[in-house]
Amino acid sequence: MCSVNEEGAEVFETLNHIEPLELKCRKCLIKDGNVVLQKKYVYCKTCFVTMVTHKFRATLGKSKLVNRGERVLVCVSGSQSSVSLLHMVWTGLQQSTYKRLTFDPVVLYIDESVLHKYPQDQENNIKELFEKYGLTYHIVKFAAAVYSDNCLNEETHVDLYNDKLQNIFNNISDLTLKEDMLMKLRKYAITKLAELLKCTRIMTAENEHKLSIQLLSNVALGRGSQTFLDMGLAVNNKNNDKTSLITIRPMRNLSAKEISYYALFNNLDDFIHSNFLTATNDDESIQKTTERFVNDLQVDFPSTVSTIFRTGEKISDKSSAIAYCLLCQGIMDVNMSPSSAMEATKYSKYVSLMGVKALELSLKDVKNEEANQKNCNSCKCKKQDLKEEIIESLCYACTHIIQNLESLDDLPKEILNKEKERLQFKKMEEQIKDFLL
Repeated sequence: MCSVNEEGAEVFETLNHIEPLELKCRKCLIKDGNVVLQKKYVYCKTCFVTMVTHKFRATLGKSKLVNRGERVLVCVSGSQSSVSLLHMVWTGLQQSTYKRLTFDPVVLYIDESVLHKYPQDQENNIKELFEKYGLTYHIVKFAAAVYSDNCLNEETHVDLYNDKLQNIFNNISDLTLKEDMLMKLRKYAITKLAELLKCTRIMTAENEHKLSIQLLSNVALGRGSQTFLDMGLAVNNKNNDKTSLITIRPMRNLSAKEISYYALFNNLDDFIHSNFLTATNDDESIQKTTERFVNDLQVDFPSTVSTIFRTGEKISDKSSAIAYCLLCQGIMDVNMSPSSAMEATKYSKYVSLMGVKALELSLKDVKNEEANQKNCNSCKCKKQDLKEEIIESLCYACTHIIQNLESLDDLPKEILNKEKERLQFKKMEEQIKDFLL
């Protein structure tokens, strides 16, 4: 810490590393400590597990979003955090009457082996884990969950679905956009499966550390208006009706270190859960660079993750959104001033495409000029026009993803059908606008 004395000379005060003075657990004051949190809080094994479980239960209890007998989809990816979530839910179902969880859990595992290399016996190991807990579970192929309406049963077009899914990611060369697209399709698949299984709530296992990294990454990607959707405890993208499908994050108040020790003390084995960022360099994507930045700060400043998380938590959804992104279902910035950063980026793009001529036109005139140049009947132009129409229904970040795709036919049919419906309403509105008062 730096301060300035009366003579103007700088005096530097070095903060020495503070070791915990007490070796006994700070809760029971009897047993020796097994865990040290934030370099000063000491817990024994029993008190630590009780404390972590209480955090989980308190988060669920304060939200009051899960009612008795309600079907809840518990998402398990195989990561340490998701396996711990499953164990906490199962433990809560075994407790005494007044502490017992009263909702009906349905466990879901989405197999993403079509995109990443997993051990051949991983699916069998996942089945053994679910059967050990005795809960209702479903294991679904990722491609089938995205494209099929009958993905819970036997599929006959698995190879076709796999090819379409692989085509999407093969066309996206940028690692940042590829990982972003994976997260959006994963969210789409989970929401779709929750509706098929008639679940009214979804539980995911994002912890404090992951949410903090995700917050900074999404701001860098241009998803600043969707911060509340990324950080909220209970999130519904389109409304706050408690009877509709809501995603709950009960692990959000737990740090990565707390979850690691919880899994260690309960002998929980996690499974390989890789993504496109696995085994890549730190500077190859925005997500990886952000993760390194946060992790490096966390080593010397243990409150880094907590500070980022609490700051993001204060951002609430106060805007009355009138438009939602077709791909990610996030809030779109529709009422932007001409001097906004997004409009400046668009104008820069048009100048690059049209040259000096664009400098003589306003942004609106540039759009009209570009549209006139594309006004032909060739097949290529029609496909380009369809892509431009879809881009109008996307947020800033999703626009970059769609621009990398060669064909829109590989997108889920529900997304394409929504866009066709929007275009039909738009065409109908243009036809009858002269007759409206």
